[in-house]
Amino acid sequence: MAPAAPAETTFTVYKSIKSHQFLVSLLVEFLGVLLFSFLGSTVTDPQLGPWVNGLALAVMIYMAANISGGHLNPAVTMSTLLCGFYPVLHAVLYIALQILGGIFGSLLAAGLMPGTKTGMGAKGPGCFNGGAAGLNNSQLFGWECIMTFTLISAVYACGIAKPGHGSFTPLVVGLTLTACAGTGAKWTGAALNPARVIGPTAVFGCGKKVWWIYVLAQLLAAVLACAVFAFVSGWGPLSPLKAINDYGMNMHEAIKMWVTGTPPPRFRENREDNMEDVAARLEKEAEPAAKA
Repeated sequence: MAPAAPAETTFTVYKSIKSHQFLVSLLVEFLGVLLFSFLGSTVTDPQLGPWVNGLALAVMIYMAANISGGHLNPAVTMSTLLCGFYPVLHAVLYIALQILGGIFGSLLAAGLMPGTKTGMGAKGPGCFNGGAAGLNNSQLFGWECIMTFTLISAVYACGIAKPGHGSFTPLVVGLTLTACAGTGAKWTGAALNPARVIGPTAVFGCGKKVWWIYVLAQLLAAVLACAVFAFVSGWGPLSPLKAINDYGMNMHEAIKMWVTGTPPPRFRENREDNMEDVAARLEKEAEPAAKA
């Protein structure tokens, strides 16, 4: 069994892209999004929707955290990539499997819900069709951006910042989704996750005119959440800016490390070291000099 991830760095867990554990993490992200999408989209009582979605997300993150980091959301993965907490290659594969998970979650809903079939249009379970009557595209974009920003900010504050909130992190993130859905579901459906939008669009053919608005708003939120966290707490250890300015890497080394997640050989004590290990060691070595 893989060792447990440090509680304060849950969302930054990654292993070599060639390792068996990374393949397992891809499977976990796929299954996590599939189950989250299925459970969240098949709620029949609108009053329970925010709670079911929030609890489902919390449970899935608890299940996935020590294996894949529990991203379960392309916007979360993209944000951690931009901020230097996750490698490019790993993130691209994560996002692909998350989107596939959303699609298969919708297929499962189509197969198990009576009266539901693929291609049925706007009445398909989990469809995001543009929100409330009278809501224009700018308002739709604004709602989704703000809610997704709030969700990703909770991820940063609880699951990435040090010290984090340990085993409470998945619960806090789930409750954040509940809070956002409780206010925003009336207006947009409260997707907050590109995989949750693309899945039903691909399976049921719904929201064809607005799906891209949801996704662009969520991706902008990912960029903004990264920018705020970087301003408040600094860039992640894989960030080329941090690697060059703080660790003395050259541009080629910094970019290659950001893409692959593997520090240059001259910084590693063994082949298993990732940049989190290297950064911790460099910071520890710098402490005596700082005190002097």
